[in-house]
Amino acid sequence: MPEKRATIKEALSLAAMELSKADVPDPLAEAEYLLTHILGCKRHGLFLNPSRLLTDSEAAAFTAYMERRKKREPAQYITGEVEFRGHTFMVTRATLIPRPETELLVDEALAAAKPQGGETVVVDLCTGSGCIAVSVAKELAGSRVYAADVSTDAIKAARGNASLNGVAEKVGFFIGDLFKALPEDLKGKVDIILSNPPYVARSEMQGLAPEVKDYEPETALCGGAEGLDFIERIIDGAPEYLKKGAYLIMEIGFGQSEKVKELASKDGRYEKIEVRKDYSGIDRVFIARVRG
Repeated sequence: MPEKRATIKEALSLAAMELSKADVPDPLAEAEYLLTHILGCKRHGLFLNPSRLLTDSEAAAFTAYMERRKKREPAQYITGEVEFRGHTFMVTRATLIPRPETELLVDEALAAAKPQGGETVVVDLCTGSGCIAVSVAKELAGSRVYAADVSTDAIKAARGNASLNGVAEKVGFFIGDLFKALPEDLKGKVDIILSNPPYVARSEMQGLAPEVKDYEPETALCGGAEGLDFIERIIDGAPEYLKKGAYLIMEIGFGQSEKVKELASKDGRYEKIEVRKDYSGIDRVFIARVRG
């Protein structure tokens, strides 16, 4: 006899148990997220139709998703997409998965641009999926964005996300190592430099969750011995590209705020150096202005 087909409720219950055994955090929420992707519905749709039977193809897809998630592959890589600031982004193993705290960089960029008016020239270094660059292009009227990354595959993904979000004509993409990727004629003309650079210390890499250390690109995570290699280079190179009075805004790691502020202070070309906290109260967003 054929196996009994499962309802939405039954499938979720079984999946949550299996994910729990694999030590996946928030197993029921993870199961719900993956099933909504397969069914093409919102989360509340699962609760409105708990007794609906899954089709054979839906059940097979859900089983395949569960097998991957049990191996601790991130749900966003399984579905191939993530939401960032209400915009949809495609993600691949070549890019980091955008985090909610990174949205704060876009908030700070919008705030920094408000008094300027006219065209705002923005650079996004280590763009990855392009979530920062594309969000700024969508949300900041009159912006012209230049996005750079050392990874060819990441730039390919970012270009796709710019097209997906309708801002391909507003964002230029460049492949190379930080400032080396940018056009020479940008020097002294940039209003805002943004970056979510690699900032995890090498000694901390093995302590990361399996979803991060086993699946996300190490080159986009590890920032050297103390996690400050890229941050230090960006602080050193940014003033050459920024206008007088323009802003450098970066995401930084836990426990790095004092060292990063010290780097900027010792540089001597920055003023109004500060660090803003994220949603968890952790120092997360470094902001400094080039002296006028």
